[in-house]
Amino acid sequence: MKIRGTDFVVYSVSDIARAARFYREVLGLRQEIYSKEWNWAEFNCGNVTLSLHGGVKLPKKIAGGRIALAVKSVRAAYAELKKKKARILQAPQDYTVCQAMVVADPD
Repeated sequence: MKIRGTDFVVYSVSDIARAARFYREVLGLRQEIYSKEWNWAEFNCGNVTLSLHGGVKLPKKIAGGRIALAVKSVRAAYAELKKKKARILQAPQDYTVCQAMVVADPD
């Protein structure tokens, strides 16, 4: 078997409408599919699709499950997300190979 690439990544969320609104309106991702009936939403992230599966009872503490979204300017994204009152867990940091920040979704 030869893996050709990644088609999509799935995140479990407790409330599909709330999560979809966050990824669409706060992060600005293009929503391609939304199904209340299937508790499912999909977002175009350029090179991979981010899928949300809603109605899941999540544990109190979630360890892992991160997605790194590339932006032109991490500092500009930080300023925009602060205005939108996003929950920022880590302000922009400079690393050897990149700049990064950490933003929490509603779950």
